[in-house]
Amino acid sequence: MPSSPAMLEVALAVRTLVALIFMTAAYGKVRHWAVFQGVIANYRLLPEVLVAPVAYLLPPVEALLGTALLLGLGSPWPEVAAASLLVLFAVAMGINIGRGRRHIDCGCFQSALKQSLSWKLVIRNVVLSLLLGVAALAGGLPGDLFMLVNGLLVGAVLFVILQSLTLLWSIVPAWRRDFHDASARDAHADDPAAQHARAGT
Repeated sequence: MPSSPAMLEVALAVRTLVALIFMTAAYGKVRHWAVFQGVIANYRLLPEVLVAPVAYLLPPVEALLGTALLLGLGSPWPEVAAASLLVLFAVAMGINIGRGRRHIDCGCFQSALKQSLSWKLVIRNVVLSLLLGVAALAGGLPGDLFMLVNGLLVGAVLFVILQSLTLLWSIVPAWRRDFHDASARDAHADDPAAQHARAGT
């Protein structure tokens, strides 16, 4: 049964969103390949001998999947492959969160700041993979030019919103650490014992 035009538009928006995520992530990983290799090693899930090959292969795979999703090529296989990759990333993050290693960088490369592991990232990946499943079932591109442009624009806007939230999630923990450090310094400065020690010197 053919999908409705509205469903095709929604599917295009989802593909555009994920395509932009994959393409920007691939660009960030290529730019900072040495850092990315260290991020993969820090997950402690792969044998050391596989860390460098995976770090080399993952960015071009993400770029190819992003391009295929954006252009609607080969549907539904790019959606299935991208969803599988997102689930794989979610599992890797979940394992390390379960190990108590939330402090490590997720390796998402969606902003200039380090982004520590969190369940928000795991849930984000799962939701995106489910949306890709819906897009895969919907099929190809809308036949109407207006709906085609609208689907691309909606996906791009969603990408900007997600990037903004990602940046916020990266900045807030840093603000909290700075506030905590400043409070600790103020408390130490107001401590009578510390004041007495400074006076003694």
